[in-house]
Amino acid sequence: MAKTTRRYYFAARNEKTPNGYTISFVNIPHAQAVGVTYEETVYYSYRVLSDFLSHLPDDEAALTAYTLAQIPDSEEPNVFYSLVSVTPDYDPHKMLTDFTLPQAPPAEIRRRAGELANLVARRQDRVAL
Repeated sequence: MAKTTRRYYFAARNEKTPNGYTISFVNIPHAQAVGVTYEETVYYSYRVLSDFLSHLPDDEAALTAYTLAQIPDSEEPNVFYSLVSVTPDYDPHKMLTDFTLPQAPPAEIRRRAGELANLVARRQDRVAL
């Protein structure tokens, strides 16, 4: 049987800005990270989330109050949502981000994945896209 690790999921709002990126957590007010590259901003967001969670009471109900309830729809071209999974020890080095794409025909999935890739790509990587 495959080994499983318990994870908690948090919805993250990712925005490409003129100066880089901002990541905020949908259910956690005032928890946000700002960076120049997407990778840098993700790293900072993991640290922000870990810090926030580590200050919660040692109570499952306190933690689950902030976990994923729903992912908002986004009509903004520079905003997308992702899921950040967290292990029970809140270690930012074990956190993972998963991108979300709605169920759609293959051509629509490819189009949306291309848009997402363009939003997170570094300038030098965009040439290859």
